[in-house]
Amino acid sequence: MIIRQIYIAILSFPTAHYISGWRPVSRTFHLVTLLLIDSGILGIGEGTPYWSSIADDYAKVLSLARKIQEMYLEDALNTLRSSEYSEFRKGRQVNYGAYLALESAVIRALAQSKKAKYEAELLGGVYRTKIPVTYTIFLSHPVIMSRRLEEAIKSGFNHVKIKIPCNLEELRKLLEVLYSVKKQYDEKVVLRADANECFSTFEKAEKALHIMEQYGVGIVEQPMSRNMLRDIAKLRKEFHPAIEIMLDESLRNPSDIELFAKLEVTDAINFHPSKLGCLTITREAILQTQKLGMKVNIGSALMTEIGFSHYLNLATSIPRLDYPLEEPGLYNLYGYGITREPIEIINGKAILHSIDVSDLDYSMMKKFSVNSLFRERLLMLMSKGYRGLIKVKMLSLYRSL
Repeated sequence: MIIRQIYIAILSFPTAHYISGWRPVSRTFHLVTLLLIDSGILGIGEGTPYWSSIADDYAKVLSLARKIQEMYLEDALNTLRSSEYSEFRKGRQVNYGAYLALESAVIRALAQSKKAKYEAELLGGVYRTKIPVTYTIFLSHPVIMSRRLEEAIKSGFNHVKIKIPCNLEELRKLLEVLYSVKKQYDEKVVLRADANECFSTFEKAEKALHIMEQYGVGIVEQPMSRNMLRDIAKLRKEFHPAIEIMLDESLRNPSDIELFAKLEVTDAINFHPSKLGCLTITREAILQTQKLGMKVNIGSALMTEIGFSHYLNLATSIPRLDYPLEEPGLYNLYGYGITREPIEIINGKAILHSIDVSDLDYSMMKKFSVNSLFRERLLMLMSKGYRGLIKVKMLSLYRSL
């Protein structure tokens, strides 16, 4: 099973939401990769930039593609893993999206070659076929957010993540409204506040958590800057067990996990493959975290159905799922579907899927594909060193089939 050709597409979707602190998110970018194997098997994968740009990740995926083209699938998988681990050890800025896009495609091709229905069978096993999903409410007016919470509860979600304002008075007013909805419909619903490093001082973070405790918030994600671990540890000690602390932005490298455990800084860590790259590396880090006594959340990067299916397979392969999967897929948030039958969330759960090339809606992919002129500009700016070396056909997927 040798990789003969690699096709790469960049997709981009307009969005309109705010994360904590009223920071806008107006567009998402996606690397979609297709591997053509000598046996005729096609593997498809997706990755999104994290702490990097789509230009950087595009240049990186071209470089990695050159390395693995003409390799056996198993060798390609090992090469991607060893290359990423090498970058971790050297303390480099890793282009996680590039690794995820290629490794997930390799795993999908391997699964097909072994007649496995799901990638999870290769990752570690199928422990569930219905995966609970978190409902995310982006920052907006309190009335709008309260309607979203009501909708979430009525739709069968039992874990709701909310983006919050950094201003304490705004925070109090928002939580007062949400708490009334929670009391009215279901007090057992877990509210998780994602601060996105919102609070700049320990004193402000402490006041914020007192407000959150008062209004029934059970989990606070990344209350302070990623490097303020000792202050976050103090918050955890003060508010435990009423509030769980979850780290997200603080995680940059698998080796950080042991530091978190040593400092007793957190109850849980938010993982998603777009943060640590290879699915296999992410899964190993998740299992290590649980062995060290911390919980694990599998986070979100707003993926198309391709990436969503990979996230579902990752969640399925974890024996103990501490929280619902956070990734809802772009279709369930914005209605952007690139498959003929999008993966829907029903009663707070998604059914395990694996996406193949035959499932794709090429008209939708063409509609949201970044045009060839932009791709050429990216190449000129970011990958001059790679030009002439890459034996990869840089065509959009909809043109290649």
